[in-house]
Amino acid sequence: MQQLLINFDFRSDFEHLSNRERRQFGNFLYVEGLLEIKINDRTYFYEEACPLLEFYLQLEKWLKKPFAKRGDFLYNTLELDEEEPFLAVLHFQDFARLNVIWPEADVYNVFPADYVHEKLQELRDCLDWR
Repeated sequence: MQQLLINFDFRSDFEHLSNRERRQFGNFLYVEGLLEIKINDRTYFYEEACPLLEFYLQLEKWLKKPFAKRGDFLYNTLELDEEEPFLAVLHFQDFARLNVIWPEADVYNVFPADYVHEKLQELRDCLDWR
């Protein structure tokens, strides 16, 4: 089975923001950092200035839904004026394709859907600094 690894590293100082401020629209883009996705030890995506708070909030909202009702995850950031999502999880049957806006490598990016959801839950749990 293919291996999916998602790493992040905060590059912004967000400690001075209260929990309420962290959820305010104007502060979403303030908290950013490195987001790296590897598939079978090959870098598939690498972005040093990913808006991690904005990403976390959209991911958290999607993951709160029951697995069977989640549907596709389309992460669009306010930083980009693009039609294509920054990151997307597209479902078909029991599988999911992980798409990113700027892939670093041409790799097979299809996984069992529950595996992708599990990896995104792990990322969400690590990003949750409350």
